[in-house]
Amino acid sequence: MDNLLEVINYLKGKKVRFADAREHLFRERKITTEDTRVEQITEQNVSGVGIKTLWENGWGYASTSKTDPGALRKTADKALALAKNADKTATANVELAEEPRHAAKFSTKIKEDPFEIGVGDAVNILLQAGETILKGKDVIKAGSYLVLRNMRKKYANTEGSVIETDVFTVLPQIEATARANGEVKSRHYWPAPMNAGYEYFRGLDFKSNAERIAAQAREHCFAKSCETGKTTLILDPEHLSLTMHESVGHPTELDRVLGYEESCAGRSFATTEKLNNFKYGSEIVNFIADNTLEGGLASCGYDDEGVECQKWHMIKNGILTGYGVNRELAHKLKMKRANGTTRAAKYCDVPITRIPNLYLAPGAKPLSVEELIADTEDGIYIEGRGSFSIDQMRLNMQFGGDAFWEIKNGKIAGMLKDVVYNAISYEFWRSCDAIADERAFNRAGFITCGKGDPMQLAQMTHGASPARFRNIMVRRAK
Repeated sequence: MDNLLEVINYLKGKKVRFADAREHLFRERKITTEDTRVEQITEQNVSGVGIKTLWENGWGYASTSKTDPGALRKTADKALALAKNADKTATANVELAEEPRHAAKFSTKIKEDPFEIGVGDAVNILLQAGETILKGKDVIKAGSYLVLRNMRKKYANTEGSVIETDVFTVLPQIEATARANGEVKSRHYWPAPMNAGYEYFRGLDFKSNAERIAAQAREHCFAKSCETGKTTLILDPEHLSLTMHESVGHPTELDRVLGYEESCAGRSFATTEKLNNFKYGSEIVNFIADNTLEGGLASCGYDDEGVECQKWHMIKNGILTGYGVNRELAHKLKMKRANGTTRAAKYCDVPITRIPNLYLAPGAKPLSVEELIADTEDGIYIEGRGSFSIDQMRLNMQFGGDAFWEIKNGKIAGMLKDVVYNAISYEFWRSCDAIADERAFNRAGFITCGKGDPMQLAQMTHGASPARFRNIMVRRAK
């Protein structure tokens, strides 16, 4: 931290309006297995320092893999030179939202450091799951994937904030593929990725879930095709994680809304004149942004602008009420403070606005999944994530899934295959007429959310209880 403080004082002496320095260690281990053999084990350790400066109304950013004082001063000079050049073409005043000065430390609550456990332990667990899967009838392939991460950061800025964070992430999954009846189909078990220690991975029930997905992969081969037309959908939390990510998470990033960011499926229909008056969903639809969520993938204590992570409504009683906002754009909404959603993937990346931990609040009335299905005369229950497509304004969307179940007379009547549904994003959420209560709430999430140019991959948690949607167009995927 001393070297960061020294370079911050150096930039203060240069009379910058604002500057920060972020030292970032990114460590990641990936294990991939196929059947009963290890396919790949990779490790990466990436570390360095990124320095951001504001000169008048111009920003500059530069980074270095070195951390000695001389290298940091050279990098600071480069960032300052870029800021001065940027100021020459600036067309608007930069206004930074206020943020209290923080002297803080944050760390994920863990019992076991994943990187202190021999890689063989995880390999054995994954290969045992593969053995179980391969015992399934007509199963031709088993696979698994495990990602372990540690992200350590030190942060200092010219406003006096000094912050240290230490975040651990665990993401596992297993897969079964069956061949029967002239079809090849797969089924996955995706436990919720968590900011947690290795003990989370140890505690997962791979055996019974391996048996389940092996049987369901085979069942999928004998499933009948869905009929084209409008129907009722009940969507499980894992499936909803992708739907909400694309149709609510990205459209409420303020930089997309204002047109400052257009890469990776573009901008947003949820423009600022709609704030606090646009009907984004039905009255029971409440989306909570919560970067304070324990174990949440975006829960890092403080973001890469030194802003404390927060919790707020993105959609309340169906009405659009918030965005993910950085310090520079907060004044556009007359917000006094940003909300802690600005993150960079690695030290060499410029921090940008990212989707927070975002979840659909459970229904307020007692309602189990079984009761929700029993209350649905005809429809389709979709589990897991599949294909997706969405347009440049986040309006026209199409989603598939991992498993599909026909509902007849309030009961599960067997599997379907090749189901996709189409909708306009806000019309889809307006069609939500029932959400199971908190007993059925589950998490899901992503560690590979792409945004920016050059692209950065970020992580965030989503969650929901199973929810019902009426009159949704369903088609057979081809």
